[in-house]
Amino acid sequence: MASSHSFELGRYVVMGTLGRGGMGVVFKAFDSTLDRLVALKVLHREVDEMHTSRLRREAQAMAKLSHPNVVQVYEVGEADGQTFVAMEMVAGQRLDEWMRQHPRPQWRACVDVFSALGAGLAAAHEQGLVHRDFKPGNAIIDDDGRPRVLDFGLARHRDELTEDGTVESARTREQEGGPLEASLTRTGTILGTPAYMPPEQMSGALTDARSDQFSFCVALYEALYGQRPYPGDTLAALKVSLQGGMSDPAPRGSAVPASLRTVVLRGLAIAPEERWPSMEALLEQLRDLATPRRRRGAALAVVVGMAAVGAGLELPRYAEWSERCTGARAQLDGIWDDARRQQVEAAVLGTNLPYAADTWKRVEPRLDDYAQTWAARHTEACEMTRLRGEQTEEAMSLRMACLRTRRTALDAAVTVLVQADDTAVRNAVKLTSGLPELHYCDDLDALERQRQRVPPPEDPQVAEEVEGERERLAEIEAMYVAGLFAAALEEVERVVTRAEALGYGPLLAEARGKRGQLREANGLYVEAEKELTEAYTLAVEHDHETVQLSSASLLVFLVGTRLQRPAPGRQWSRVAQPLAVRIGEPRGVATSWGNLGLLLTSQGEYDEAQKAHANALATMEDALGAEHFAVARHSNNMGTVFDFKGEFEQAQAAHERTLRILEAALGPAHPDVAGSCNNLGIVLWSRGRYEEARSTFERALRILEKALGRDHPVVAQTLNNLGIALESQGRYGEAQRAYERALRVLENALGPDHPVVARSWDNLGNVLTSQGQYKEASESHERALRIRETAQGAEHPEVANSWNNLGVALSNQGKYEEAKDALQRARDLWQEALGPDHPDVSNSWDNLGTVLRKQGEHEEAKAAFAEALAIRDKALGPEHPEVAATLVGLATVALEQDDFDAARAYGERAVSIRERGEVGPEELAEARLVLARALWSEPGQRDRARRLAEQARSGFAEAGAGQREGLAEAEQWLAKHHEH
Repeated sequence: MASSHSFELGRYVVMGTLGRGGMGVVFKAFDSTLDRLVALKVLHREVDEMHTSRLRREAQAMAKLSHPNVVQVYEVGEADGQTFVAMEMVAGQRLDEWMRQHPRPQWRACVDVFSALGAGLAAAHEQGLVHRDFKPGNAIIDDDGRPRVLDFGLARHRDELTEDGTVESARTREQEGGPLEASLTRTGTILGTPAYMPPEQMSGALTDARSDQFSFCVALYEALYGQRPYPGDTLAALKVSLQGGMSDPAPRGSAVPASLRTVVLRGLAIAPEERWPSMEALLEQLRDLATPRRRRGAALAVVVGMAAVGAGLELPRYAEWSERCTGARAQLDGIWDDARRQQVEAAVLGTNLPYAADTWKRVEPRLDDYAQTWAARHTEACEMTRLRGEQTEEAMSLRMACLRTRRTALDAAVTVLVQADDTAVRNAVKLTSGLPELHYCDDLDALERQRQRVPPPEDPQVAEEVEGERERLAEIEAMYVAGLFAAALEEVERVVTRAEALGYGPLLAEARGKRGQLREANGLYVEAEKELTEAYTLAVEHDHETVQLSSASLLVFLVGTRLQRPAPGRQWSRVAQPLAVRIGEPRGVATSWGNLGLLLTSQGEYDEAQKAHANALATMEDALGAEHFAVARHSNNMGTVFDFKGEFEQAQAAHERTLRILEAALGPAHPDVAGSCNNLGIVLWSRGRYEEARSTFERALRILEKALGRDHPVVAQTLNNLGIALESQGRYGEAQRAYERALRVLENALGPDHPVVARSWDNLGNVLTSQGQYKEASESHERALRIRETAQGAEHPEVANSWNNLGVALSNQGKYEEAKDALQRARDLWQEALGPDHPDVSNSWDNLGTVLRKQGEHEEAKAAFAEALAIRDKALGPEHPEVAATLVGLATVALEQDDFDAARAYGERAVSIRERGEVGPEELAEARLVLARALWSEPGQRDRARRLAEQARSGFAEAGAGQREGLAEAEQWLAKHHEH
């Protein structure tokens, strides 16, 4: 059919070609029955043969959808053996052409256009229809200025389920390397345009409304920034970017608000479940950004009013005000410009820290983005009043005052970084991530409420001096976040003195609150409590809610956790919680929940602590996104609580998430990443995954030695952790060397009587016990016990560790009554602190069982082992190596009572666990020998019993000198039973 000639297709008279696509040709046609022009899409015959019935159903559904932002489908029919779809004829400018015009549309215009298109998509989603090929080429702005979606739902044919329930997804190499803007329509391929295609569609998986959301956000991103979010010139390259989640940063100089970028990036999440729950939810966010919800009615009224008196608008005045609203970026000169950028880069890289380059790569774009967003919001606040008349002068003044405080905070952060030392560089990402939110300056209700509560001084000169002192407080806050605690405390003393002289109560409350915070950071806990309490009282007197909240929230942690007075700490929590909710600032809400969680954790109330930390985590996720740097703190706290509860699988997931966030935010060489590795390694060890734990601790050690030096106390703590993992693998010599090195470092750094040093003495004693050096082991544990009781008090839970370890060493020397007393003290302390079902309590029960068995008290021993087994089965899982230890104890008791059936059952399970787990050779040998003894009572099992005993002998020999007793026992048993 030649497009230059007219022909008839049913009742439609075809008048010319409008365009061609992979599925068919679109013609301009006249409906002779209804006397109207239509767009007639005639499908290719191969498409028609495969999909006629489905296309009919879908077009019929579309025909029922009438929405102002969707091109109307009239009908689907068949004539001359070909399927056609008749649609509304729409004239206008294609969206991709509109996006490329010069100058490019401003961000607010882009949001307006895409919000209208998104409304069309949302309406179709309500009908169960999915576009599957949304892109700028499939949308149009009609001659009336109305955005419209084209070809909705009709592009769906290649990713349909086949008859066997699979998805057709084959792609050719040609398509992998083909242009991204080209639609894929060939048989056996995925339909769509790769540049806008979501990952699930690209991989051939099922698509849904969230897939449209991804394509929509790709197009919106392109409209906002002039480039698509994921780099790649071919399908293969694009897939690599998508698989790695490698989105491009915002271009320098972009005026697009950071809050808008955050909204769009969530819609671009690789995993569909991480996107907005619906198109409507996404649109609600876009509408709030374009015209904040509380102002929509007023803004609409102004626009309508202007339209009604449009002839009275004077063009020269319009241009004049436009010119006045263009100087925002210049206000950041000397704060964040090329010169300051070079100074910060030189300072950060000049520290020569191993993670300095990673830090600079992350800090620079954060500062760029903050400055760009600040300038855009400043310009917008001006234009809304001076240019468009959408807000009052008073409203603009409130927003500008708020933006001035943000500019001051930016200046303070950059000033700290210009003078950065090692501590400031370590905290640089935290500093730049924690800059005060800019979107708060759009909340006129909150700004007005704050002004009414805390009005400025009436005397203009005093007001000016107050603002100067507040700028100094911003500088002090930057120093505090950067970890420069001592210097910041010196600075704040001067601000407190000046605030007292000025006599303006709100400023004095702010200064004293900051002084209290810095006293806490410097370890001056008693003075900090007094200062924060007085700051809170002063803030109440002056109705200063933000100081009330910051003071009360910190007092929850300081009093309840630092000073170990939980009751008044909870009282402060009951003050902070409703304040945080009323103010509604997410970081404040999360901090108040988090501090309560730390208090509850310190008191062993782990279920309630978990709820508090979960609330903190959810608040930050909702406000900042699941992968934001600030979320890591709360994820880590969740992992710690799960660890204390013995819920190690959940603890591992939380710590793995924390590690992932920190690696992305800080780079792989940052010491905070090592801290996260340590936490994860502890959980892996608790789960019996000793090789993974060892590898994780070794990674932490490499990072810390490079970042802090070999003799730093934090390095020693990691050496202790590594030693525990090595010891659990039976690598006693390596473990002992790690403990001895840690002990030297800690004694030199902290002194010989610090409680952290006691941990190394205990660890050294344990590995000496494992090597049969029982007297030396007892001396190590006694040293640890003296340090802990002196430094922490006789009833502290950590004292239980030393009593438990000493009991084992005494037992191995035959000092059973002394051992039993030590183990019972450990059990009682642990039960009081952790509850009766904690895994640590099982250690004392298990060790008590061994002592009682050696004393011949078999029934009491069996009861102790049963207590240990019940706790370990529940807390650690039935396959944990520590469960096997208790089973060996029970099997040994059963053998000594001639209960061979029970001994066989316990022994079989113990061998099975240890053969599958990561244990030292002597532990597997121990289980095999006890099973061999149990099997000998069955004549048909004696060959297996001898094989097990021979394997046990080899295992004890492999373990070395520390297993002489086990080796002798195995050889004696084999000699005795050789001839039977």
